[in-house]
Parts: sequence; C-alpha cells; structure tokens
Amino acid sequence: MITDERGLELTTTSEAAARAFDDVLVCYLEYRLRIGQAIKAMLAADPAFVMGHVLVGYLMMARATPEGVGDARRALGKARAQPIQDLTQREKIHLEALEMWASGRGERATRLWEEILVQWPRDLLALRLAHFQSFWLGTHRRMRNVVVRALPSWDESVPRYGDLLGMAAFGHEELGDYATAERMGRQAVELNGEDMWSIHAVAHVLEMQDRHGEGVEWLGFPADRWADRAAMRTHIWWHRALFHFERGELDEMLVLYDSVIDPGADMFYIDMQNCASLLARVELMGGSVNDRWASLADRAVGWVDNHQMAFTDVHTIMPLAHERRPETQRQLASLVAFAQSDNDSAPRVRDHVLPVCTAIEAFYSGDYAHAIELLLPRKDDLAAIGGSHAQRDVFHLLLLEAALRAGRFELARTLAGERVTLRPHSHGSWLKYAEALDGTGQAAAAARARSEAKATSTPLPTTTGHVATVKPMPSL
Repeated sequence: MITDERGLELTTTSEAAARAFDDVLVCYLEYRLRIGQAIKAMLAADPAFVMGHVLVGYLMMARATPEGVGDARRALGKARAQPIQDLTQREKIHLEALEMWASGRGERATRLWEEILVQWPRDLLALRLAHFQSFWLGTHRRMRNVVVRALPSWDESVPRYGDLLGMAAFGHEELGDYATAERMGRQAVELNGEDMWSIHAVAHVLEMQDRHGEGVEWLGFPADRWADRAAMRTHIWWHRALFHFERGELDEMLVLYDSVIDPGADMFYIDMQNCASLLARVELMGGSVNDRWASLADRAVGWVDNHQMAFTDVHTIMPLAHERRPETQRQLASLVAFAQSDNDSAPRVRDHVLPVCTAIEAFYSGDYAHAIELLLPRKDDLAAIGGSHAQRDVFHLLLLEAALRAGRFELARTLAGERVTLRPHSHGSWLKYAEALDGTGQAAAAARARSEAKATSTPLPTTTGHVATVKPMPSL
C-alpha cells in the first residue's frame, strides 16, 4: 500500500508519484512558486494518478478565476477518465468534492471535506480546503471548528502539525480568542518558520489587540524574504502596512504599496483586495495616492465579471467607482445576473455583496446618504461577504466617512466612539472622533480626542528583528 506522509492510502502504483503529491501539498501550504514543477513531476510519475489530478483541480479552483474553473474541469475530466472503481472511499469523496466546487457548489464541497475528516482527520488537504472555503464563505465558526475537531488526532509526530496549529490559530483569532490564537500561532511558527499562514495568524492577533509596534517587529523581514512565494507574500506586507496605518504613518504605507504590495500586471485575487483597501484607507485618512487608483482601475476592468469570490467583488468595484469608470455599472449589472443564478453563492451576492458594492458606488459618486442607507444596517453583519475582521474594517471606515461627509455628525460620533473604545490606540479613529465631535459642537472633547491621536504616534520601539528594505517613496 502506498500512502501519503501522514499514512493515508493513495491509489497509485508509483511511490515517486506519492512523494511528489506530498511535495505539491507542501508547495500549496507554503505558497511556493515551484509548485508548477512539482505538479509536472507528480503527473509524470503516474499520468493516471486520480488524486494527483484532483489536487491539480483543487489548485486551479483556488485561483478564483473563470479560467481556473475551466482548468479545474479539465483536471476533473482527466481524473474521471481513469478507472475509479478501485479508489478508496476517501478518494471518491474528494473526486465528488472537486466536481461540486467546479460546478458552483462550494458549500456542498465544504460539507464533503468535513465528511472526509470525520473518518480521516489527518487528511491535511481536506482540512486546508475546508478551512479556507469556510473563511471565504464567511462561516468563521466552522472555519475554526473543522480544524479543532481534528486536533486530537494529531501531535508533533505527525508531519505538518504546525499547519494545523496555524489554521486553528486563525480560527480562534476571528472568533475573538486572542490568547489561544497567539499561543497556537507562535507554536506553529516555532515548528516551521516558513509557515506564512501561521505568521499571518499572529499578525491578525497583534492587529486586533492594537499592538502595532509589536506588529511591525513581527513582520520586520527583509523585502526579498518571500521572493520565492506566490501572492500570500503581498498580503503579509499588507498586514505590515496596517500596523503603520493604525499609527497614522501613511507615507510608510505607500512605500510598502509601491515596493512590495502592488504586484503590477500579474494580479491574484488577494492583490486586488490588498491594493484597493490600502488605497482607500490612505485616502480616508486624508492622504494622497496620486495616480495609483487609476492604475488599479485599469487592471480591475478585467475582473468585472469574475464572481468566483465575493470578497474580491467588493474590492474590484472600489477602483472602478473611485475613477468613475463605466465598468462600475457593468459590474453591478453582472452581480445582479449572478444573484439570479443557481450558484451556491447567489443568495449571498444578492443579500450582502450587491448592497455593499452599490454602497461603494454611491460613496464614490458622492451620494453619501445612500451609502449610509445600505451600509449601516449591515455594519455588524459583514462576515457574509467573506474576509477577516481586519480586512472588512475598510467598509466600517467608509461608513464613518460617509456619515461625516453627509453632515450626520451624531451618527459619526457614535461610530467613531465605538472605534476608539474598541481600539484605543488607533490614530485615525481618534482623528475621526475629533472631527465628529467638532461637528456636534463639542470643541473641548474634540481637542482631547486629538491629544489621544497624537499619543498613538510615539516612536516605535527599537526593532530587534529584521526591517524591510524598500525603495524610497515617490514625492506626493
């Protein structure tokens, strides 16, 4: 019997194919750019390797593009072309899960991965896919629980145990259990310093706890540290930019944007999310981004009809709406059509994504009242669009800014008051609170709020780790 490195049976006659399967999975977990070569080695070792084709199909779906769906269906066809009667039950469920996912049944695919994990809790591929899919579907309790249910069947003797800890850490963080999240995340990084997902999980904890100086140190890597990685590397740098944002260091954000966050023409879905939300944050706090919005809008045009991931949709429309591109209305119309389809995500798009996208369009068109009307009732229920608390915060900032620009200062005061209560070391939140207090005639309270904002901008502690080396920022 040939197995993967955790002892799960693989239907193949090639030991080399099985070892290559393990290597492809490692590349996926660590976002390695060499994954293409690893895939070629796996399929060259056994062209009839059904789980090899299924894994390729999963990876194509994870690209979250229509082209990726087409590639996944071709991989599914190759898997289906092989005799499947001798497959294990676990492999047959994987085959069905790929078919469901490639057919727009992401929720059904996730339930199938959960079904696998009941009997095979060491199926790391099923764990990672169920964890990620739950994240993007906005089902964060499931995102955590699908992992912690498997934890008793693992220990440090099981290869890639750290990946499981890192996933559990992120799930705990999104549910507000920061102490457990940090403990698990740091343990995962100690086990594997190449585990970007676990590094990222700890960064989320530091962000949510207003530990911005620690966050800059935690992510204080050389600029070329992740040069051999796929798009997750830009998201790590985006997290570092968030720590600077909360300290009011907008120039540092744009340095990172230009040097290590904006990938240029070769954009992955996370890049659209990173870039749009960063530019929006800078502007909402009074910074200038010059022509960066226009450049991003040029690239966003190609994503208008890409509804593979709801959280990308709500970011794709931002540069288009900001730049008043005609494709803004085309994207809204495309979302309306998608919401009427039989895709699993159609109800979510109808009830959550489309209203948020419409609110963004209204905001950048100057119709702040309409933006408030759409965003305010959904303010505390944005998880359905996917993403993390840190990522979704940009929509809270948009709502607050809409209230200020609409002259609804009492509403703005309550929104900003919530922010400074929950995040008392957030420089920009105190400034917005002061602006709202000015609008309500509370000059003395506004002055105190500005003093609090100033206190958040004390110099960072001496960095003991690596510091990113980035090119100088162009003049603004």
